[in-house]
Amino acid sequence: MTILLAALLAVFQSPSADSGAFVVRLGTDTLSIERYTQRSDRIEAVAVGRSPRTAVGRLALTLAPDGSVATFGAGRGAGAPEERAPAVAGTIPLAGGFWMPWELALRRAQSADRDSTVVLLLAGGNARPTAFRRTGPGRFTFSNQFDQVLHARIDPRGRMLSLEIEGGGTTVERVAWLDVDAMARSFAARDSAGRGLGPLSPRDSASADVRGARIAVAYGRPSLRGRPLAVLVPSGQVWRAGSNDATTITTDRPLLFQGYSLAPGTYSMFVLPEAGRWTLILNRQAGMSGLDRDPAQDLARVPMQTRTDAPATEKFTIEAVARGDTGALVFRWGPIEAVAGFRVGG
Repeated sequence: MTILLAALLAVFQSPSADSGAFVVRLGTDTLSIERYTQRSDRIEAVAVGRSPRTAVGRLALTLAPDGSVATFGAGRGAGAPEERAPAVAGTIPLAGGFWMPWELALRRAQSADRDSTVVLLLAGGNARPTAFRRTGPGRFTFSNQFDQVLHARIDPRGRMLSLEIEGGGTTVERVAWLDVDAMARSFAARDSAGRGLGPLSPRDSASADVRGARIAVAYGRPSLRGRPLAVLVPSGQVWRAGSNDATTITTDRPLLFQGYSLAPGTYSMFVLPEAGRWTLILNRQAGMSGLDRDPAQDLARVPMQTRTDAPATEKFTIEAVARGDTGALVFRWGPIEAVAGFRVGG
């Protein structure tokens, strides 16, 4: 935030009303910045992402008379990206790391002047009809290609003023014109000094030897970044106990969780958080995204000993520990500590 605020002190106003800039944040951390310039039917944008290291991307596109995209190109580095026509005519192609295409979609929804407008977006080469539902003056709700719900606020011309991804703490805010080159240099200097943003949810592992059994856990470690834990881990909704790929436990001996015997092998783990308690869910699947749990593959639900007043933990942490003749999986995040004990079978 210090670098961002310092750079904002040196901003100057955008050269035209058809140009703009965005700052993207995850909680209190700045993830990326973006600036675009529009002249007639031509738009050029540059975005600087910070995770895992500073990277500059460029987007260029021309608009058809109906507001769809006639040609577009996206790439990394200093050179202009090669442009081509979208695979599906009449669409607005989405480009990773850029929010300008969403503003184009919002402009179309605003100009339609209806309670709900379907805009044809292009994601990964596939056309995606997307409903933009008007929820109030200058406000729309819609879903992205990952089925996340987004809430946007626009001005009367359809320019995006702010956007929020529901439940994740990611926000996009329109700001004054940014000195992108200076900010990119500042972000890169932080990387070189070892103070960069790094991976947002790095993979980590935990292991323990319990009565001759080798227990290994692999998981992604999200951070709070100033966000309430109750927003990230809603009560009553199964959570993937980490981030990105499914969290897994591997054992070379049978493990007994409160009467349930887990055979040697690799399994995924999920958590059901409820008021004052967490429940561990063991699932026979492994090697998939943590969002792809199949409830039919659940093996057992294990009540966990749960504290809600533990010392605050910024990064989600799992420990596998030996406790005499028994073992335990210890989950910590925010003020929560949840423990699932087990014994080693024969």
